[in-house]
Amino acid sequence: MKSIGLIVFLVIFAFGFLMPWAVEGAPKEKGKRGACPFIRPAMCLVYEPPECHSDWQCPKRKKCCQDVCGIKCMDPVDTSKPVKVTPGRCPVVTGRCERRNPVDDCQNDSHCLNGFKCCRGPCGNSCVLPVKDSTFPGQKH
Repeated sequence: MKSIGLIVFLVIFAFGFLMPWAVEGAPKEKGKRGACPFIRPAMCLVYEPPECHSDWQCPKRKKCCQDVCGIKCMDPVDTSKPVKVTPGRCPVVTGRCERRNPVDDCQNDSHCLNGFKCCRGPCGNSCVLPVKDSTFPGQKH
């Protein structure tokens, strides 16, 4: 009888010991639906302590995202919606970037204003005036 009690105790102990490990050792969480919004690079005078470390620490639909001066809970961007595409082509890029970690000023055309297009430049993406392209209706050469 004593050996059965010992086995039951060991099973309960092992289960209690391994359960937190299974949760912590699990693959990275997928997070909530949507994506973090694009944040334009800017100089930050004071970095704020992180508001969260994972999406699940944020209320409702909000996601844990990098902001200009820290990590905050933010409203997600719906990635299933079509992204605005500015007509035209990106200009040909020549030259090489001398910066170690170039920063993108945009990720897609919807981050650019006034008919500008998000294009790969020598030092990351930036909003530029597109080259007219005959493949888009209503444009002249």
